[in-house]
Amino acid sequence: MIKKGLSFYTLVLVLLILALNIFTVIPHSVLSWDIFGYYLYLPFTFIYNDLGLKDHAVVEQILAKYHNTPTFYQALPMLNGNWVMKYPMGMALLYSPWFFTGHMISLLTGYDADGFSLPYQLSLLYGSFIYTGVGLFFFRKSLLKYFDEFITSILLIVLVFGTNFMLHTSIHGQGLMSHNYLFFVFSLILWFTIRWHETLQIKYSIGLGITIGLSALSRPTEILVLMIPLLWNMPGIQFKKRIQFLLKNWKSIGLMLLIIFIIGFFQLIYWKQMTGKFLFNSYGGNAGEGMEFLHPYLMEVLFSFRKGWLIYTPVMAFALAGFFTMYRSMKNLFPAIFLFFIVSFYVIASWSCWWYADCFSQRAVIPMYVMLAFPFGSLLTYVRGRSNKIFAGFLMLLGILLIFNIFQSWQFLNGMIHPTRMTKKAYAAVFLQKNKSVIKNDLLLIDRNANPTYLLQDSSKYTLKQLDFQDFEKNGHFIKNNPDTINLTKVFKLSEENCCFLKFEIPYELLTNKEYAIIRVEADVLVTGNVMTNPLLLGMNFEHNEYPYSERITSFDSTQLIAGQWNKVSMDYLTPEVRRPNDRFQTNFYLKGKADVYLDNIRITAYEPTY
Repeated sequence: MIKKGLSFYTLVLVLLILALNIFTVIPHSVLSWDIFGYYLYLPFTFIYNDLGLKDHAVVEQILAKYHNTPTFYQALPMLNGNWVMKYPMGMALLYSPWFFTGHMISLLTGYDADGFSLPYQLSLLYGSFIYTGVGLFFFRKSLLKYFDEFITSILLIVLVFGTNFMLHTSIHGQGLMSHNYLFFVFSLILWFTIRWHETLQIKYSIGLGITIGLSALSRPTEILVLMIPLLWNMPGIQFKKRIQFLLKNWKSIGLMLLIIFIIGFFQLIYWKQMTGKFLFNSYGGNAGEGMEFLHPYLMEVLFSFRKGWLIYTPVMAFALAGFFTMYRSMKNLFPAIFLFFIVSFYVIASWSCWWYADCFSQRAVIPMYVMLAFPFGSLLTYVRGRSNKIFAGFLMLLGILLIFNIFQSWQFLNGMIHPTRMTKKAYAAVFLQKNKSVIKNDLLLIDRNANPTYLLQDSSKYTLKQLDFQDFEKNGHFIKNNPDTINLTKVFKLSEENCCFLKFEIPYELLTNKEYAIIRVEADVLVTGNVMTNPLLLGMNFEHNEYPYSERITSFDSTQLIAGQWNKVSMDYLTPEVRRPNDRFQTNFYLKGKADVYLDNIRITAYEPTY
């Protein structure tokens, strides 16, 4: 009988604590938000036989019944009638065992076999925990190849409870997110990499092809993990010898790459079937988000109080420091892990929505904890070799940071740390506090979903800056039978032939240097026909590389406009999180009818916060 070491019992304890989180609290809606988008491939392929979502009424019925998402952003409509999934299909493939389990249970128990009832939700919730357990099992197994039982145990405890791993794998259904699944897949990649380099057996090459393919199919940028097996066990920067090694083992490498390509080709076939193209940017529906490789948000991702990785997960600073000791003590592993981390982190920091929505710390980094355990373990080994007192003090510091992380996780779950709007002042207000009342809305970043007109009710918080005024006295014309017989001024005419008035553009960097601004557009309007059959629209948006985003449109109806007389109209617009400072704000009036509409005295004002 094989004697179990300390790290085995540590793993069991870790899994029991994570299981307690999962089995004691069932989320209100497991298949919601991004998870809903990952999952859609399965029910619409195997239950509704409508992968293109052409019968959109089915989607609407599901949303009405299960309230998965307030807005259906998880797919994009095409001109051919298809809807294209926003997210690639990798997560759906990883979900598939739990989907089929839930489907079987639904058929046997009388629940609705619609893909979304309780058996499906619970099957995915608990199935995701199986992935967590398997991932940690292989993670421990790999660590024991390079570290002893004690160091491995410390790494397991610190990386699970001292980081955002616990929250994003075991609480409120977060284990269904890609980060938990990618941690599982990365753990397998690490194990297959170690075993392939030890044995050069084809089965491990096949395993690498499948797992790397699934990683890239879940999140395309994870193709970078291919660097791990290709550069593993390479002392120093010996690229010439590494190329010779890879060429010598070209059959294994070729098989691995072929499997990766075949798995990725499924996504290309899907895009071809849905759009007519093999390549399609499914994130292109929102020009306000995208990769900014020339302008990465490195400092924000690392140190911002909004979502800084080392602010909310400070223990990982030791993993980064460990690269120095790793370079000396683990030279053969350093190039693979260091280069993978640097390139992957740069990609993560290049995403324009760098705070990654509602999450604690930087959830996109969680899969990389598999690799960052090595520099962390290297540092632990180095400190232990200095003296017992120094090592004991270091372990005590790690314990304090672990408790601090759990406390901040509790604050996050109880609304004291806001998931998207934290600032330095807000962080200072809640630091080590247990009373939620200490966090004031004024300390947070502006709520981008707030009603701008409501915000302007307290005018003392804003300063005014007139951006533009147009009375058309120079380039307008007079109206025949003007109802205003006293003030006969020139105006602008909207007609069926000239239905759009694009009046004003300005880049954000010239509009304001503040966190945000509220833009008010006011105008005098004369409608000559029926207001309901000749709707007048006022729109505002930003534009990035000639593609609009954050568009807001107001359609003025009979409660705001009276035909045959001059009316005053206005609209307020809260600026979004602009992608680049030179993105341009635009506003325009648009006529959708045949009866003429006249515009006069268009005034555009920016309200900037006083702080």
